[in-house]
Amino acid sequence: MATIGMNYIKSCVGAASNKNIDTNSLIAMAGIPMVNHQVLCHRISDNSMVLLLNSLVARTADGFFGFAAVPVRFFPLMIQAFHYDQTIEQVIATMKTAFELAGCQLDSVVDNGQVTITLNHCYDDPDNFLSEFLLVFIHRMLSWLANHVIDLTRATVRYFPVHYDQEFDLLFRCPVRFNQATNSLVFKVEVLALASVRQPNEFFQVIEKFPLVVLQFPGEEQRIHLQIAQLLLQNFTSGQQILSASEVASRLSISTATLRRHLALQATSFGEIKADFLKVQAIKLLTNNKCSIEKVASLLGYSEARAFSRAFKLWSGLTPSQYRSLS
Repeated sequence: MATIGMNYIKSCVGAASNKNIDTNSLIAMAGIPMVNHQVLCHRISDNSMVLLLNSLVARTADGFFGFAAVPVRFFPLMIQAFHYDQTIEQVIATMKTAFELAGCQLDSVVDNGQVTITLNHCYDDPDNFLSEFLLVFIHRMLSWLANHVIDLTRATVRYFPVHYDQEFDLLFRCPVRFNQATNSLVFKVEVLALASVRQPNEFFQVIEKFPLVVLQFPGEEQRIHLQIAQLLLQNFTSGQQILSASEVASRLSISTATLRRHLALQATSFGEIKADFLKVQAIKLLTNNKCSIEKVASLLGYSEARAFSRAFKLWSGLTPSQYRSLS
């Protein structure tokens, strides 16, 4: 699964912290373990980051996570608008209009067979989280809409990312130049003519999971750990028990041993994927006060509430009751 560096946990909550919002509670509610206000992990799962970012949007009433004052549905509405665009060139034009409404300036220039997209905003962003998120959003959405990984020639940023420059290898997977005049992405001009091929139901799916599409590099959705997560979700939402490793392997038409080998190559295991899935579902269920902790435990396949409480505290550093009191 995609993982997110700890520096992004700290930088994404910066604006909310400045508004006296209890971001430590939001971090804990996303299932990120903390002790004495210190995050205990070096990297977190993409699902935990989705929970944290959506909590920031809800708590700050700002689609830009507290850095601005844009509508909370800014990104979903922009993504819906892309449905009417037929080419990537048209998508970029739609992005330009949408970002202007949000106090950002997106420009695209074609020169010598290359397209350079620059993006600037007017908000206080000392750790550059918003700038990086918006640049990554542009690349991920263009790639998703074209159903084709858009290879970047290079990327530039106006600063040097102290202590996390290696993260840019994961963000853009191209040469990155620091301390430049603009924040930009560069790709071949042929990309502009690519068709936007996504169907209406796919737009609904990507909006429902947003910002997961931003946190995963294009093409990762085909990796086996994401296929497993999808199978777990489909089975769970249909009211059935959590699938076992052997049941998942059977549905993928492979042996359990082959499943383990594939996951080992991706530096994960079925146990890790299942634990992450259970954590996300537990957090969703606990936000519904009509569902007792005993019922949550039962739905997630635990024989008793105490076993679920122990697992949940291991994930988040909080008991289910403590989490519910925060939410």
